[in-house]
Amino acid sequence: MADYSSNFVIFAMYTRWLNRNMANFNSYIDNLDMTFWHGICLQNGMVKHYRKGEVFVWQGDVIKYFGIIRKGYFKYTITDTEGHEHITGFVFSNGLVGDFLSTVNKESVKTNIIAATDAEVIQCPASVLKRQLEHSPALRRALTEGLFRQAYMQYLDLYSSSPKARYLALLKRCPDILQNITLKEMASYLQITPTHLSRIRKELTFTNNTLE
Repeated sequence: MADYSSNFVIFAMYTRWLNRNMANFNSYIDNLDMTFWHGICLQNGMVKHYRKGEVFVWQGDVIKYFGIIRKGYFKYTITDTEGHEHITGFVFSNGLVGDFLSTVNKESVKTNIIAATDAEVIQCPASVLKRQLEHSPALRRALTEGLFRQAYMQYLDLYSSSPKARYLALLKRCPDILQNITLKEMASYLQITPTHLSRIRKELTFTNNTLE
């Protein structure tokens, strides 16, 4: 019990520091009490290490775990009918890794979840998350509404914003994101080619140099 209490205090302090110093990549987390989720994972889970490329869950499987990322990051990918991989999302340090629909409905996961770097996760059985959501309608509603809003806004952005605008918006929200992911991963997430992304970056560099 003493070890749990000590770890919980450390993670609570770490969470508050993160909230003050960086924006969450996934906006639905903004309205969640991540200290609460740290506590849930520490009480019911264990630390699991993933090597780069190791799979958290395969597309088509029913998810067994969720967790809080302590180090590294994971990417959500889907493979099209021609065998090409596309990145649909990321989860970084202090984020929740898992799949909401698979956890709640025990349905198959629609994406692969893969460690994009060596990573460390406080991993917990998905049944614990399901039980928490069943016992707290308010918590389930907050999570559902947050996930829906994030997905809906991303969908609208594909039609209303240019790739350049989406790139700039992402940098504004997460200024240090390119310290964590590769340009190839960024391009896949933005649904453009790496060459297109390079042109955007060169254009912005030229514009900034001109203004200076």
